[in-house]
Amino acid sequence: MNKIRLLCILHVPPPHHGAAKVGEFIRNSHVINETFECRFIPIRSSDTIADIGKVNWKKLYFVIELYLKVLWVLIMFRPDKIYFTASIRSVAFYRDLLISTLWKSYRYLASVEIFYHYHTKGVDEFVSASARNLALTRFFLRDIRLILLSPMLSQDFRKIDTIQDISYLPNGVENTLSEREFNQICDRRYDPSKSTIHALYLSNMIKSKGYFDVLKAAIALKNNNIHFHFAGEWQNENDRGEFFETITQHDLHNVTFHGFINGAEKQKLFEQSHLFIFPTRYPNEAFPLSILEALSYGLPVLSTDEGSIPYILDNQCGIIVENLDNLLDGLKMALNQFMNLETSQYCRDRYMQNFTLQQFEKNLVRTLNA
Repeated sequence: MNKIRLLCILHVPPPHHGAAKVGEFIRNSHVINETFECRFIPIRSSDTIADIGKVNWKKLYFVIELYLKVLWVLIMFRPDKIYFTASIRSVAFYRDLLISTLWKSYRYLASVEIFYHYHTKGVDEFVSASARNLALTRFFLRDIRLILLSPMLSQDFRKIDTIQDISYLPNGVENTLSEREFNQICDRRYDPSKSTIHALYLSNMIKSKGYFDVLKAAIALKNNNIHFHFAGEWQNENDRGEFFETITQHDLHNVTFHGFINGAEKQKLFEQSHLFIFPTRYPNEAFPLSILEALSYGLPVLSTDEGSIPYILDNQCGIIVENLDNLLDGLKMALNQFMNLETSQYCRDRYMQNFTLQQFEKNLVRTLNA
């Protein structure tokens, strides 16, 4: 029996962000590759977080390259299904709009199902800005099978009436621990001979993602037994300079910056931490993988009600603040309620039941075959 031919056009690192990490997993997934006959075309645009949203000649070259690659694969491979990681606005939207004309034309020659997977939010804001944006987005999404990260994001498409249907596919992250290893981590984490609490911010160092709000909390709790760890890639040098100037100005001996980390370094940081703090107000925040990673290591989470975060967390594994002015109060509440073995086990169980890569694979296959 011939396999269904699947063309995947998706983001992969670099840079390292949620959509790219998910794209890399899909490309390397044995389940996806065994279920379908696959072709993968990476979307190349930005090399670093700082490059996102900027226009240059290199990006124009990438657009032309992508257009020609998609055209060639459509002609030679003749896919039955197309999976595409879609963008919201700016130059990336117009790039996607241009590329979409290829499969919209291909539909006149062959039967094909087209899936757009959105890893971000902001469509409603974009289409509300002008009648042109609304008309173009309706055209872009006409007769498309939409994949969203959670039902909480469906309102973002309330003005789009051209979509064929919507499916919901929560993200997943790799389980790097056996249960034995997890129990050993908890034994070390709650060793009564250790009095210091370790709080972790791990994401791109973008101000709207909340790292500076965590730094303010570090200032307020400078003389308490809590150490703050930061890890991530900087968006720009001005933010980097301000961060370290603030540390020096306030003599923050309770702060460590680890830079961009991955692999064993990241695992070690999760293992030694007690609490994950992610007070994001990033406009496109939809379903942060970093929160899923924290839960997989048994870390309770202090975050905001941005995007699908309330879908991921409940009141037994996280505290959600609606106003960042209340972040310090939320942090104190988390330190009072969540620093125990039972909470760590609950966080781990919530991850295992809902957000593993195996569940994501299974759900993606089911969505593409629906």
